[in-house]
Amino acid sequence: MNHWDDKFDTEEYIYGTEPNEWIASQLKDDGEGKKAALLAEGEGRNAVYLAKLGYEVATYDLSRIGARKTEKLANSQNVEVNTSFQDITVKNALPIQQYDISIIVFGHVPPQGKEEMFSNLINCVKENGEIYFEFYSKRQQEFKTGGPGNIDMLFDIDEIKGYIKELPAEIISLEEVILERDEGFMHKGKSAVIQGHLKKSGTQNQ
Repeated sequence: MNHWDDKFDTEEYIYGTEPNEWIASQLKDDGEGKKAALLAEGEGRNAVYLAKLGYEVATYDLSRIGARKTEKLANSQNVEVNTSFQDITVKNALPIQQYDISIIVFGHVPPQGKEEMFSNLINCVKENGEIYFEFYSKRQQEFKTGGPGNIDMLFDIDEIKGYIKELPAEIISLEEVILERDEGFMHKGKSAVIQGHLKKSGTQNQ
């Protein structure tokens, strides 16, 4: 088993079963007829939330155990989620221009994989599609209420802007905020996060 299989190998949903608050605040409307890709989705809490809104949902994650828990959660809510075993840090890990929205929540990857992760996150979306994300910022090391201990796996605003400027996306909002997170037993307490909303635009970069 890999690192994430080890973490998810429990009956409990370690990040809970409710959607991330940022995602739930941004996506509330009927998603019928729309397709959503969720990267590094883990145990499926956000995927199931979107499926309940009517989206056709696909997840891409390195944990097969997480995928099984996603499917179990989806079945318990009478919705369907298509799960795929995939490393989101490799080139063209996701199909190009296939989705109406893409999402990643706390999908922290090794620093050498960050650029390709953003490429996949943005390039999988159709023109005029929407991209949403929430990551722990580097200030999260002050709070230690979740996220990786390696500061190079965390983010700052300028770093994210650097990845986005090479890709066909317009920044709608991008900010660092200090807030409370209560997501299972792994994310609990005051947290420093970066929340982003992008719009797909322009010529596709591959």
